[in-house]
Amino acid sequence: MRNKKGFGILLLSLVFALSVFLTGCAGSKSESASGGDSKGEVTLRILTWNNNPEGTKLEGEIFKEFEKENPGIKVKPVYAPYDKYNDKFLTMSAGGDQPDLVWLQPSAVGQFVDKGILMDLSDKEINEDEYMPNVLELGQVNGKQYALIRDASTQMIGYNKDMFDAAGVPYPKDDWTWDDFLDAAQKLTKVEGDKTVQFGIENFYLSMLLTSNGGGLVSQDGKKVLIDSPETIEAVTFARDLINKYHVQPTSAQSQGMTNLFMTGKAAMKVTGPWDWAEYAKNVDFNWDIVPVPAGKAGNIAPAAYLPIAIGKNTEHPEEAFKLLEFLTTGKGQDIQAKIISAVPTVKRNADQITSMANAPENADSLATILEEGKTVMPAPYIPSYSEIDTKFVPVTDNINLNNLNVEKELKKFADQVRKEYNLE
Repeated sequence: MRNKKGFGILLLSLVFALSVFLTGCAGSKSESASGGDSKGEVTLRILTWNNNPEGTKLEGEIFKEFEKENPGIKVKPVYAPYDKYNDKFLTMSAGGDQPDLVWLQPSAVGQFVDKGILMDLSDKEINEDEYMPNVLELGQVNGKQYALIRDASTQMIGYNKDMFDAAGVPYPKDDWTWDDFLDAAQKLTKVEGDKTVQFGIENFYLSMLLTSNGGGLVSQDGKKVLIDSPETIEAVTFARDLINKYHVQPTSAQSQGMTNLFMTGKAAMKVTGPWDWAEYAKNVDFNWDIVPVPAGKAGNIAPAAYLPIAIGKNTEHPEEAFKLLEFLTTGKGQDIQAKIISAVPTVKRNADQITSMANAPENADSLATILEEGKTVMPAPYIPSYSEIDTKFVPVTDNINLNNLNVEKELKKFADQVRKEYNLE
């Protein structure tokens, strides 16, 4: 009997020990899934849309530097396509898989704040004196800080100097106009038989035309629809005519199967920004430079191109996430980015680095002038409905361009729809 009893006690002890072991294993697995591991190491996931090979490599160098300064914290980039990006973040947030940090498209800031999926940073210690003027405001909604800005620049027109030389076309000047641009684009478009073998421009973002002409979708206070304003109608008409009337920009059919027309020498100009400079420096075999967006009725102004970074409301590592956010927006990341990824710094100490940034073209000082003189404007008001309106606007203009439709008629119809659906003026 004593042997059986002893065996029973031993068996119970083994069962208890095994249960403790399994519980410990389960705990380790849970920590790993939430961004930690058995060594106490934290992994921060940051959602971005930068997934070109060169950009990914260079961004990774910045993250590695952060990891050196912060032992025990690892950074894992997560990517989503730009056109699916906002939906991806919403889906991840709703499914309990929200990343710790997220790059933000300005058009979606108001929507994300309204849905309560971004952390309010207003109670964090943020040294306002570190930043250049008006930068912090780009991350604020209704007076609260929801994001910090990593880089702030604007889009420019990149052009192939060799193509301009071959065609005998003078290089564009900083104060050029829509008419100057169109004249150059027409002279630089080449047709052989019934096929266009060289386009004047690869793309011209409508947002740039709208801004330079004083148009837009919704006023900055979010109350008035501008979709059928004369300035917007004129800008959309010009965009349509670049494709269908002047044939200097490829149609959607011509673009099928064709990518990077500018880099492959099939387009003389392209909308670009400092984020592209490293790619050009490494992969193109022609001389290139930049020039400001041509002026419409509103003059030589352009939409601000800036990168707000926020922390997900549901992060399990708020302190570590804020460390990374600080590193990227005011810390050492600001010093590194100007040197390796041509991202324009937002801190005062690096204000003079634009012309000396990595791979800066000859006319980089034109970008510095634009920023110093305040010739950029916010591209989107931070209202919850803006992202939806912008998303619905895209197929309207695509249809106009595809079928060469009457711009005023189509925009009037869409504007009335927006007024009714969103209760706007």
